[in-house]
Amino acid sequence: MSLELEREEVVQQLCAHYAQDHLSTGELEARFERVYKAADRSALRTVLEGLPAAGPLVAPPAPLYELAPASRVPARPPRRMLALFSSIEKVGRWSPGPHSEGTAVFGSIVLDLREAEIPAEGIDMELSAYLGSVEVLLPPGIGADVDCSAFMGSITNKAHVAPPGAPRIRVTGDAFMGSIEVKTKLPKKARMESWRKQMKAWFDV
Repeated sequence: MSLELEREEVVQQLCAHYAQDHLSTGELEARFERVYKAADRSALRTVLEGLPAAGPLVAPPAPLYELAPASRVPARPPRRMLALFSSIEKVGRWSPGPHSEGTAVFGSIVLDLREAEIPAEGIDMELSAYLGSVEVLLPPGIGADVDCSAFMGSITNKAHVAPPGAPRIRVTGDAFMGSIEVKTKLPKKARMESWRKQMKAWFDV
């Protein structure tokens, strides 16, 4: 079995422990980070240390993201955002659509996809940061391909590996004395508690 498949097995076990109240949301997030930072199997095995026996290891009943119904994905031009000496934040429940463009000039853009309706085919994002910053937040289970260039700036991809068939966020663009960061982050507490209730029913606990 490959290391990536073993990562997914450990994630499933952590989900079972979370559903059975063996882990708080903060502890789950910390152990998720360790899962995806583990460079080998020995490091991966330490993630489950200190936890009691869990229930049946099955896939969670629902992913930590929401897919947009095909009928709700509009066939429209790319969504364009410009933060010029200002800031733009897209958070909570929103529909990004299959194409988005964002430019931050002496400003900042935050695109939080943790509660967004994500098209099944993923999203193409063209992002630029000129003496500004762009941040993309992904829920666990969503993959990202980041192909950007930087001049006196930074491009950071901290997205977790996603299982086959999951939507992907494809990021292109450039940073000039600015930054573009893509990272995975657990949803907010209310969403996590709702997910825990779903899993409690799924694991019959």
